Amino acid sequence: MPYLDGESEFGLRPVDGGSDVPRAARRFGTGDGPVRFVDPQGLQLMVNKWGNLGHALGDYDAGMVTRLLDNLDRVRAVLAEHTDLDVYVTGGTLLGPYRDGRVMPHDDDADLAYLSRHGHPADVIREAFRLGRALVAEGITTVRLSAGHLQLHFEHEGLPDGYVDIFSGWIDDEGWWYQVFPVRQRVRREQLLPVGTIDVDGRPEPVCREPEVMLDAIYGRGWATPDPSFTFQIPPATSRRMYGWLSDQHMDRASWRDHYRYESFDEATLGREPSAYARWVADRSARGARVLELGAGRGGDALWLAEQGFRVHAVDYVDQVVTETARTAAERDLPVTSQTVNLYDLRRVIALGGATAAQPDPVTVFGRGLLGSFVDVARDDLWRLLGMVLRTGGRAHLDVPRESWVPEYGTGLPLHRAVPLDVLAAEMAPHGLRIEETHDAEEPHVHTPWSADVRVLPTTRMVITWQPRTR
Repeated sequence: MPYLDGESEFGLRPVDGGSDVPRAARRFGTGDGPVRFVDPQGLQLMVNKWGNLGHALGDYDAGMVTRLLDNLDRVRAVLAEHTDLDVYVTGGTLLGPYRDGRVMPHDDDADLAYLSRHGHPADVIREAFRLGRALVAEGITTVRLSAGHLQLHFEHEGLPDGYVDIFSGWIDDEGWWYQVFPVRQRVRREQLLPVGTIDVDGRPEPVCREPEVMLDAIYGRGWATPDPSFTFQIPPATSRRMYGWLSDQHMDRASWRDHYRYESFDEATLGREPSAYARWVADRSARGARVLELGAGRGGDALWLAEQGFRVHAVDYVDQVVTETARTAAERDLPVTSQTVNLYDLRRVIALGGATAAQPDPVTVFGRGLLGSFVDVARDDLWRLLGMVLRTGGRAHLDVPRESWVPEYGTGLPLHRAVPLDVLAAEMAPHGLRIEETHDAEEPHVHTPWSADVRVLPTTRMVITWQPRTR
């Protein structure tokens, strides 16, 4: 919505290449110029099939596809060196070359999958973790979306470039083939292996033995006909199993990443205009104390707290803003360290908790706007973290909305959701946590991911402490 300001011409193009293209001009907002749907670097944006902002391969420079396939081959080389997995292209990287003879210009990434020799999800997951560690060891930026889905990020001339997805697959003892995230189908191993080759824009890439079996399983029987309105219709029997076994460690991250990537902001004011909540916490804390900020975003509050004399460790879900925070802190010589931490990944939570608790002095935990954006099942990880780090006498300051903001249905954007205090108190009690104080507040939110407006959210601020259990 923030981009729809000005005049633009819209047309409907037949997928069969016909010449009948109805067009209409429309004006939005108050702008006199043309609508510009571009990112801060001027690159054309699109709304992808997930409802998120993104880029199409065809909108990049002429060398984009070559770079993407170079990165795909680099990933395959790492997998070949560290594993004996059978790897092949999948998704759009299979569909375009197999159906159209070329990479689809409206695709936005390259897709790889592999077929594990294991048949039990627990063994497949352990294998997937080893694979992720091997990629990280080779210097590839690796983001885990689930226990069976890795996303590998690359840059070109200092800007984000095309990325590569890797999807786990296996066949269980009953002959069900699973491939993250949409596939649950009965197949024989010999329908997928041995791996063959397919020409992908002039270079040979690995392909499963019967590509149409894979395309049927992912896109349905109509995959041979282009469908601009395609969305995944995953049967509940498939999605329940995938989530139950592999979890989802990517909740809303794409929406937040796009929000930070495309939102304009004044870097010079970063850390100069703290939130009212950060000021409130600073007034109640001893100068020089350690602060662990969870969900730090661009780091505005973290930088300001450091300027007030606090030693701050800022963590966030989105790697881009973590890097920005570290750079700004270094330029200003501020006592801020930053780290990308996925609070939906229990392994990362325990690692952060252990490292924080190992330091001798108490820590003040600060999390503005965190609880209202959490998925319910993830809050137990947060309580586990607080139970670890507050044992030396520190306090946690978290707020929770008193009313829910729900964006337009179907957008998949982050929510500001109210959660009753008695529910939170009951959840945290097994971890030795209790709510010591509550204070009502009005929290302004500027440029939420689904709006360019300034809105005021009624919240309750909580002061949480750890209490040793009594026998």
